[in-house]
Amino acid sequence: MNEDTYTIATGMLAVGDGHEIYYQTWGNPKARPIFSLHGGPGAGTSDKHKLSFDPKKHFVVFHDQRGCGKSLPYGKLEANSTDKLVEDIEALREHLGITDKVFVFGGSWGSTLALAYSVAHPERVEKLLIFGVYLGTKAETDYIQQGGLATHFPDSWQQYIDRVPADMRDNTVAFYYEKMQEPDSDDYVRSWLINESSASTIDPDVANTALSFTEIDDKARSTALLETHYFMSDCFMPDNYILDNAKKLENIPTVIVQGRFDHVCPPETAYKLAQKIGDACHLHFVPSGHAREAAMRETIRAYTWSIFE
Repeated sequence: MNEDTYTIATGMLAVGDGHEIYYQTWGNPKARPIFSLHGGPGAGTSDKHKLSFDPKKHFVVFHDQRGCGKSLPYGKLEANSTDKLVEDIEALREHLGITDKVFVFGGSWGSTLALAYSVAHPERVEKLLIFGVYLGTKAETDYIQQGGLATHFPDSWQQYIDRVPADMRDNTVAFYYEKMQEPDSDDYVRSWLINESSASTIDPDVANTALSFTEIDDKARSTALLETHYFMSDCFMPDNYILDNAKKLENIPTVIVQGRFDHVCPPETAYKLAQKIGDACHLHFVPSGHAREAAMRETIRAYTWSIFE
């Protein structure tokens, strides 16, 4: 993420365990703080994340989670877990001197982390806006990594599974996790990301482009490495942890924006979560896939501008 005219401050915060996280505060410092949590795990922040916010109206805290983006050390897996990421948000809040309740915003893995933080610290959260909901359960991960996508994306699934030996096909995550840690892992990074990215959109042209992408950069590597690391450990949470603790969210006004045609994070998950949270939650389905396609982008932006005041 680059600095721009609306950047207030940037810095590196030592959070322990040999990790330092990069952060950037942005927008209007007089507004209520919004913590914007990126996806992946491992994708890092980018300038496009600023597009959901109005710099004259919103005060946004962006940060790169452990091991990715500008955080250091790059790709470090030790002490890199969901509870540590939750602790980092608290450490950053304290470092910035934020004492009021905060708004929390995140999509995909960012929704997982937003929910995990809200479950751990419900007294700190004023409102919650999440989209492309993922709860970090084994069933959700298996859907992506064990063939659930093959019904609609057989071509991208085939290139993914072809790399896996027959005796490892009941645990593709373990196979790819091992390969991601080898010095020359780019071919495996590519196959891992094609399987997910091709299924992220309802635009066939974009999906076909994803099938043929060849450039692998540090963002791609950190995303693949950290995703396999987290998926190997069921996202470091007991299965159904968020649903089982959803009662802690019942007093937090929550908006969920969910793509009706999201194959990476199917709508069933968002629906179950909304039912568990109850009256405090508003679920809005939009004609979109997992990617922030037009309907998703416009709806998220509309809610951001209307509820984060």
